[in-house]
Amino acid sequence: MDRISVPQLTGTNYFIWSLKMQAALSLKRLDSVTTQMKPEGLSEKDALEWKQKNSDAVAYIKLSLSDEQALQFAAENNAKILWDKIKSTFTGQTEDRKIDAGNELKNLQINSNELANDYIARARGIATKCHSLGLDVSPRELVYYTVRGLKGKFAKVRDILKTQRDKSIDEVLEILREEETSFNSPSSTRAEGRSADVFYSRKSKNSGMRLCYVCRRPNHVAKDCFYRNQKESTTSSRRRKVHRNNNSKERNTANPVFTASPNEESLCENIWILDSGASCHMAKDCVWFEKVFPERKDIYLAGKDLKIICEGFGTVKAKTVSTKYGNPLNVTIGNVSYVPQLRCNLLSVICLMDKGYKIKTDNNCVLIYDRSNKLITKAFKNNGRLELYFEPLYNSECYLSNPSNSNYDIWHSRLCHLNAKYMLKMKDYIDIDDVNDFKCETCDISKITRKTHPNIDINQSSEILELIHADLCGPIQPESYGGAKYFMVLVDDFSGMYFTYFLKNKNEVFDIFSQFKAKYENLTDKRIKKLRTDNGLEFVNEQLDTYLANSGIFHEKTIPYNSESNGKAERANRILLERARSLLYESELPLKFWAEAINFSTQVSNVTPRKGKEKIPLETWIGKKPKLNYLKKFGCVAYFHVPKIMRNKFDVPGRCGIMLGYARERRGYRIYDVKNQKIIEERSIKFNESLKGSTYLGKTKVETWNIDSLFESTQDINEFDHKTKVNHLEISAEPAANENNYSIPFETPDDAINTVGGEIETPVDQIPVRRSERLKAKQMSTNLACNVPNSYLEAKNSADWQNWEFAMKNELDSLNKHKVWEIVNRPAKTKLVKSKWVYSLKQSDNGETKYKARLVAAGFNQIKNKDYLESYSPVVNIESFRLLIALASKLNLMVRFFDVKTAYLYSDIEETVYMLPPPGFERLVGDEKVCKLKRSIYGLPQSGRNWYMKIKSELEKFGLTQLASDNCVFIKSDGQNMLLLCMHVDDLAIFCNNDEMYQDTVNNIKSVFEVHENKTSKFLGMEIVKHKNGISLSQSEYIESLLVKYNLNECKSVKTPIVKGEDTSFPPTNELIDITMYQELIGELLYLANRTRPDISFVTCYLSQFNHKPEKRHYILAKRVLRYLMGTKDKKLFYDNNFGFVNANSDASWGNAENGKSFSGGVILL
Repeated sequence: MDRISVPQLTGTNYFIWSLKMQAALSLKRLDSVTTQMKPEGLSEKDALEWKQKNSDAVAYIKLSLSDEQALQFAAENNAKILWDKIKSTFTGQTEDRKIDAGNELKNLQINSNELANDYIARARGIATKCHSLGLDVSPRELVYYTVRGLKGKFAKVRDILKTQRDKSIDEVLEILREEETSFNSPSSTRAEGRSADVFYSRKSKNSGMRLCYVCRRPNHVAKDCFYRNQKESTTSSRRRKVHRNNNSKERNTANPVFTASPNEESLCENIWILDSGASCHMAKDCVWFEKVFPERKDIYLAGKDLKIICEGFGTVKAKTVSTKYGNPLNVTIGNVSYVPQLRCNLLSVICLMDKGYKIKTDNNCVLIYDRSNKLITKAFKNNGRLELYFEPLYNSECYLSNPSNSNYDIWHSRLCHLNAKYMLKMKDYIDIDDVNDFKCETCDISKITRKTHPNIDINQSSEILELIHADLCGPIQPESYGGAKYFMVLVDDFSGMYFTYFLKNKNEVFDIFSQFKAKYENLTDKRIKKLRTDNGLEFVNEQLDTYLANSGIFHEKTIPYNSESNGKAERANRILLERARSLLYESELPLKFWAEAINFSTQVSNVTPRKGKEKIPLETWIGKKPKLNYLKKFGCVAYFHVPKIMRNKFDVPGRCGIMLGYARERRGYRIYDVKNQKIIEERSIKFNESLKGSTYLGKTKVETWNIDSLFESTQDINEFDHKTKVNHLEISAEPAANENNYSIPFETPDDAINTVGGEIETPVDQIPVRRSERLKAKQMSTNLACNVPNSYLEAKNSADWQNWEFAMKNELDSLNKHKVWEIVNRPAKTKLVKSKWVYSLKQSDNGETKYKARLVAAGFNQIKNKDYLESYSPVVNIESFRLLIALASKLNLMVRFFDVKTAYLYSDIEETVYMLPPPGFERLVGDEKVCKLKRSIYGLPQSGRNWYMKIKSELEKFGLTQLASDNCVFIKSDGQNMLLLCMHVDDLAIFCNNDEMYQDTVNNIKSVFEVHENKTSKFLGMEIVKHKNGISLSQSEYIESLLVKYNLNECKSVKTPIVKGEDTSFPPTNELIDITMYQELIGELLYLANRTRPDISFVTCYLSQFNHKPEKRHYILAKRVLRYLMGTKDKKLFYDNNFGFVNANSDASWGNAENGKSFSGGVILL
């Protein structure tokens, strides 16, 4: 811009961009056209001048926009409107923007390589943003947050400025400049023998900014520090005088040596000395360790017969501050000896070199590089030593662990801190040693209780499901990750199995219990005979009482205010809560994961011993000993595989997550994806159980000391209250959360899931696909096994959220590409159509599963002749299609199949329709904004007809003529060559005998629509195969889906659909069956008979006579047809190209023996 530098607008720098752009426009005398519209009554000359200024201003503004923003505002050519639109986009006066701006100021921090000028400018920019949003920021507040954000080399200045509260922001900037100059000047280098801070620069003597690195207070140095001298006076009696000598003796590596003198003055706690003579790393304070494993041994001083005692060893995790790469780096130092007698921490050069690290010298410092030549940190020369500055990552008090118990310890954590008695019983299932003196701090804190009441719980059952104990716990705050406030536990009295369900409100209890009863009675062939509960109104109400009475279940209620009467359920609650507390306390995860911890505890409880039971609950339930090698530690780090569809070619195939439990209804694990903050279910995982996943959550980690308050109010729902009624009309159909609703863990082969050290496996189980609108047969058979969400909320809480989100974004891109709507202000008193996401799983031609999301309009509330006029849309008749197949076989025509992508979006909409924004993407549209539809969208009654009229008009433009006998069949002929086209919504089939005519037609269609040619020959659910002597039609995949649906996929087949000569009219039995189930089966058989299986037409039409009142005998006959299809599913309807005459066949019997009514049929073969 002619030497005028204006930053590019990217969406995050609007305020700086706005200031500079206003200045640039002012210099060009163009600012007037951005503040007012074109004045009225201008002369021709003035009008031309205004027009030129407007064009110049628009050009200047657009040239400073990013590519994304330029496309967004490409259509606007008025400078004022363009300026106002940009301003409203980035400075909307909303509460969310105010909160974001306020949080940005509160979280302000200086970067490690950021200059003082840049930092203060950034702080002022944030304050300006706050002012523009109506959020007042006083000068004192700006100074406060700016000073609070200082760190690293400015930490000392921060401490001093906190005591000087009258400084302005300009004075703070001047102080920071002086400190920055002092830090970078050569005079700041320390002289030999002087006590000074290695990593913090100090100012000149006249600046009054001298700081002590021991107490961090100004106006004195470390050697004069009162706190250090006081500490030394109390420890001088325990010091040993050990002198340095370069003539070292060779010693066994079991007794490490070092060269730094322990009697030197104590250094800053965060300083480590780089020692070339030390044979191992040593730390003097256990604050550096997460755990110290006791191992007492002697450490000798090189060249002297003096030794100090090593108390143990462990891993040190620290943060560097001397790297040149912006933010500090987290480093891990393994096998560090804990030596309390040391006066300084030692970093062994020998150990670093053994691990592949590189040591290089540079002036007065030493640089340490890792194996990839990345600079890790620097060691500076000071007082004859090479000193590094680290900050420990562990701030809590460290405790000693017994290394001999390490295997016992890890299994103790994996099994939800199981008590010692039951740990010994687990020796039959896992490999652990006997430990008598094992202590666990987590158990001591999380499981402390009052003395127990006398045991009044007596085993009163002789088989599973005979007696079920139930109890509800809650409300619990905060809500779980999936929004649950309660959890209900059901206990099987005989096996001791726990079943846990999570609820958003108490009214869901009835639905959950009825589902539990239906599911497990079906799985076990046992019946629930008794249900024992307390007197809470979620259990004592008319709806549940009626259901139990009709089911023959006796309801045992406890005495009011005597919860011990329901002891097993109460004990289950206590066990699960204790173990959940232990898991959350140890893992340090946020409290919103309480439901995951409860669910994890439930599944582990079912595979651990129970009092009074010889076998573990799951072994009793399933009748065999389960494998427990799948168990992993709750909250540990998990590295999971990312599907190819969710990453680019050069993205790493793995991602870091946190292990939360075991997958629902499939083999795998529930993992919290740290990057996307979603819970997923995955099978290809590597675990590192020595690391806590909470370390990756950063600021989202909460204090675990508040866990007890999580489960405080659990008694308010147990007591009988005559004044409260349960409103069962408020039962929500929305799933409570993504938590598991059952407790049986899966069995996993030994090599199915690797721990750290193995390779990530590729999943071998294909995700089943979902049937499409045109009944793609393979997808129909597997739809029952997949978990397709029914709403946006379900998709967001599902394990496949990443895939669904990606699919929704693709759908929105397609809608934007077709310009389906325009964003307008919400009109007053106008009917609005809701929008909804419809999800499906489809299978591509190469067998790959694809996640599809389609945005549809809820057009069911539109009224015909008011909101729209016509909705009829024809599709090709199956008889017409079969005739085309016969012609193609006889005339040897080529056959090709296509589908039009997003077909409805090509047709315009005549009516005015306003639609609410897509769920989950409301913020992209804006407040009080709606979508005015310009194109037909799926879900509107008129969309199908609009699409039909659109493609019909285009085909007629291409020279095709519509047949009068079938509105969806078109023909094109020039006397010698012929092309036939039929369509079923967006599926097209083309039959042609000339390549040139075919290619010309296809190119014309592709010029208007985006079409995809199907490599597999499938149309309307039929497999179509062309042979040398004809064409065959079949529906084997559809038949397989029917067999799976009716549980006949492994049945014994029969040779005929009906027995020859058998009297099919059995005597009436009046044993009626479900009419809906029968009619559904007959409809599916008719669908098959009318397309590719005329051999079942007779029996299907016969059985359809009884649709109004089917009996069991009719259903048996219908299932015989399925058994016939089992043995003939690969049979095909074949059209021979040599068949030259018409053959008609008819049944000779016209009378029915039961009622005399005529019944017959005929078949005509072409």
